Amino acid sequence: MARWLLMVQDRAEGNKIYLTHEFLATMLGARRPGVTTALQMLEYRGLVHAKRGEITIVDRVGMIQLTHGAYGEEEQSHFGLTSA
Repeated sequence: MARWLLMVQDRAEGNKIYLTHEFLATMLGARRPGVTTALQMLEYRGLVHAKRGEITIVDRVGMIQLTHGAYGEEEQSHFGLTSA
């Protein structure tokens, strides 16, 4: 979920992503309650702030670290986010 949210943020303006838990569940092939639990865990770690229909990425570096290399230079380079 962290990787997917980062990639959505790359394509959005700012840190806010406007989508529902139901939509996230559909996109990730997961159940909505699982998405809610995962978002709560990200929020507990201080990485995101979630409210109805809106997710704000608070700590992008922490989110990238959470992906353990699944979101890296290749994804970032497409949007000019790296210096390379």
